[in-house]
Amino acid sequence: MEKTSVLQSFFNPRSIAVVGAADDPAKMRGKLLKITLASAYAGPVHPVHPKGGIIQGQTAYTNLTQIPGGADLVMIATPGPTVPGVVREAVSAGAKAAVILSSGVDMDELADAIGDSGLRYMGPNCEGYIALDGAAATFAAVADAALAAGRPPRRPGRKVSIVSQSGGLGFALFGRGIRENLDFHAVVTTGNEGDLESLDFVDHLLDEGETGVLIMFIEGLKSPARFAEVASKAADKGVPIVMMKIGRSEAGQRAAVSHTAHLTGADTAYDAVFERYGVIRVFDQEELLSVAAALARFPHVPIDKVAIVSTSGGAGGWAADLCGIAGLDVPVLSEALQADLSQWIPEFGSTANPVDVTANAVEAGGVPLVHVLERLQDSDEVDAFIVNIGLHASNRIAKLADILGPVLARARKPILFTSHIVPIAENMAALADLGGQGFHSYTGCAAALKGIGRYAAFQADWQRRGAIPPAAAPQLVALKPGVLDEADTAALITAYDIPIPPTALAKDRDAAAREASAMGFPVVLKIQSPDISHKTEAGGVRLGVREGEVEAAFDEIMANAEAYDPEAKIEGILIQKMMPKGHEVVIGVIRDPDFGPLVMIGSGGIYLEVLKDVVFAPPPISPDEARRLILSLKTAAILKGVRGQKAADIDALAKLVSRVSELARTETRIEQIDFNPVFVYPEGDGVVAVDALAVAIDPNAHAVTHDHH
Repeated sequence: MEKTSVLQSFFNPRSIAVVGAADDPAKMRGKLLKITLASAYAGPVHPVHPKGGIIQGQTAYTNLTQIPGGADLVMIATPGPTVPGVVREAVSAGAKAAVILSSGVDMDELADAIGDSGLRYMGPNCEGYIALDGAAATFAAVADAALAAGRPPRRPGRKVSIVSQSGGLGFALFGRGIRENLDFHAVVTTGNEGDLESLDFVDHLLDEGETGVLIMFIEGLKSPARFAEVASKAADKGVPIVMMKIGRSEAGQRAAVSHTAHLTGADTAYDAVFERYGVIRVFDQEELLSVAAALARFPHVPIDKVAIVSTSGGAGGWAADLCGIAGLDVPVLSEALQADLSQWIPEFGSTANPVDVTANAVEAGGVPLVHVLERLQDSDEVDAFIVNIGLHASNRIAKLADILGPVLARARKPILFTSHIVPIAENMAALADLGGQGFHSYTGCAAALKGIGRYAAFQADWQRRGAIPPAAAPQLVALKPGVLDEADTAALITAYDIPIPPTALAKDRDAAAREASAMGFPVVLKIQSPDISHKTEAGGVRLGVREGEVEAAFDEIMANAEAYDPEAKIEGILIQKMMPKGHEVVIGVIRDPDFGPLVMIGSGGIYLEVLKDVVFAPPPISPDEARRLILSLKTAAILKGVRGQKAADIDALAKLVSRVSELARTETRIEQIDFNPVFVYPEGDGVVAVDALAVAIDPNAHAVTHDHH
């Protein structure tokens, strides 16, 4: 049975059994039954207990096999050692799905109990789930409270779902989200992921079509290779994923030979893959909920310029500063627009931006505030606005509802509300009912707007992308493990049209002098040995060698290499035409054990590993995408030309990065590459890779296996 279809047995089962159910709803197993009965699920719920009887008003069975017609879904919260036996009963009773909330389960016995029955399970050691329109299988107090409080009527915007490996945090975010007036579809916690994993549930929620924003909390992915497929589906459906990833993923056991490998951090691959698929990574709960709320409530539009409308001049100025720090522009409004706004703003206010509408805007029944918001909606001078008013007074939004509601309903731009005075829950809920959203801080507002803008920009790029053709067949199939020798390196460079200086390999000093003379001076001499990857450290490089100096330089390099590593296999010395200096960049490849190849672009030179001005992305990378990556570097301004210098040939560099990305996804035997330095010449003059280092995979070196719990 397909994973997606079996998940129907979790959210909409024909019948449910709660094993170990208790009559006391204050106890964990009593609460589990209470929440199941209180959920939106309308089918039969069967308590199972060795003593039978009546439990919470339901007939209890002593054994799963006694339930007439069996149970589709079995909830198990009995002690860990009993779980395999319960699962054997569930299989006998024809169950399709199980939620194992218990911990301390013998996984081998559990696998044996399931056998080839096809039963799928969530957990063990999870806190279960709640589908707000379907079944619930959890003992979480916040789920109990949410069902007891009753759900508010459906509000404008998109529904949010949470998929979390941590039960405690998944339901904690649910509780906070309810307080922030988010509308939820489902909360799923996957625990130890002995069988079904977080991506299975994300995939199912996307197929259901009820979820408009996905929040994920993970330490790592059980099947990272599936992430691209699931995240692509989310991107195709326009469902943003807001990601809180904690912990550090283990890199495989490999020797970090290249600079690229040294610069690959524990989370580099996750960040690169998140960026590719428009996943918005956040780092604390306020940021997570602010971004999720904004993506759920507002249109996904590009955001660069922000208007701040405030009843307090000081609060407006503070908001402007924090927006600036977040990279959002708070532009001074045009004279014409200011003149237009001035008819609703007292002289002691301000029309510049921040727009200080003064307390009068709200005290006068909100009419001045609404006029300002409508005028700004119609202006192309701003993309979104933050409205700061006091949300501390009871009925403040209720009194404005008749005139504010239509403005929010028609809004094509995000209108975020915040309050410099501690807001009350009533006003925040009233805003959500009207299709607005209240935020607790200016940093929350800024994070929300950045999240919307980033997702809108991603979607624009995603829509432009064409279908990705499959990778070509590898051209280099018989590579020896370890650092590539000169012949294999040359074959790689030729196969992918990597521009390099005129080059020749010399086995002796006389051949070196002849080759150097033929290509013209000055030249560079470099030791060629698969055993010496960092040539400079070994004294194996001489730059700027002129006529008459080649033989002595040859002898010196050979002696240095012998002293550095007497066992090293020496292939000769590479003679290379010395190229004029250009802007130095590095292009590299690393093969991540979870996500496969990643391409790195960075500022080159001696400070590469100090400044770490690098960016990673998974292939394929089109020239346009490569250009965007290059321009995201901190040193991009230098490439674009500063102080009268001519701009560098960024187009040629982007084409080279794109070719290297094809190399990365095609040559599956290559584990690491450095093209360092790559000289980038002025616009129109191209690029040249001055040095290349490539490492082939050792099939006998196994990556570390890692569990994210």
